Amino acid sequence: MRELAAIEAMSKGNGTTVEWQELADLMNICEVMGSNGIGAEALPYCQQAQEALTEAARRFEKTGRMGLSGSGLNAIREVYEYHDLQRSSVPRSVYEQMIVKTRNRIRSKSKEVVEIK
Repeated sequence: MRELAAIEAMSKGNGTTVEWQELADLMNICEVMGSNGIGAEALPYCQQAQEALTEAARRFEKTGRMGLSGSGLNAIREVYEYHDLQRSSVPRSVYEQMIVKTRNRIRSKSKEVVEIK
């Protein structure tokens, strides 16, 4: 439910950095699951969502407002739907492994990790 609230806030330009991070976490887990063969069709939407989240962060730095463009909202909504399917199609233990794998990938600053400075 937090993700849906974050999407709603971002759609109105009222998002916060916490909501931005919730959507980034959602997208990262979806991407790792897709890269591991669980809903690989989500990957193009993950890429679009990543670009939209990067744009939102840059815009926030300039304006102090956090929101997503129309295409960014569509991408993050698709990611949400795919993530929901991914999460419900595997045992809880596999899902938790994907969360750990995502966390480890971010910590290691893997080449796939995009860091916004």
